[in-house]
Amino acid sequence: MDDELCRRRDEERALLLRVAAGDREAFRRIDERFRPLVLQVARRQLHDAWLAEDVTQDVMLEVWRLAPRYDPSHPVIAWIRTIATRRAIDRVRKAQADRERDRRLGIRDHEALDHSSLDRAEAVLDRQALRRALGTLPERQRHAVVLRYLADLSGPELGRALGVPTGTAKSRARDGVLTLRRTLVGPAGEGSEGSGDRLGRFEG
Repeated sequence: MDDELCRRRDEERALLLRVAAGDREAFRRIDERFRPLVLQVARRQLHDAWLAEDVTQDVMLEVWRLAPRYDPSHPVIAWIRTIATRRAIDRVRKAQADRERDRRLGIRDHEALDHSSLDRAEAVLDRQALRRALGTLPERQRHAVVLRYLADLSGPELGRALGVPTGTAKSRARDGVLTLRRTLVGPAGEGSEGSGDRLGRFEG
């Protein structure tokens, strides 16, 4: 290992030890130096730019939280890469589990449509309409709505997940819900009664 690389690794260790002591400026420098690496790891695992950005934000928050546990006998780059890889793999597994859950829900929806009452069939159609409407939202609003109301994140959690201030995150979610209502119900309230009821829980 050449002298310059040794100096850089020592500097990174010193920075992370300062982060462990609560030094926000040191964390800013760690974030600036390692965020591109974390994003690269996440993209390689996830093949989805938005999810990779989301995982990167989670990883950097975890670096801040876990810094007191860092063992300075190990290079900082290896420690952070391990966290990033673990987080990305967890997100891949979650996405797979979500797809399997959606597949099972789709089967149940199909069975409900074939074997239950007209009211249940209409509820299935309402869910399908909601999914289609979500797909028409601008990407930022759609992600905010899904995380805020379907994943049930709080305002601060939503802001952290999106990497924006809490107020901005909540505004995106609120604007998304208003757009959904216009799409499903119409500006004057026309549309199915079920769709309006379904959106009511979003606006509570």
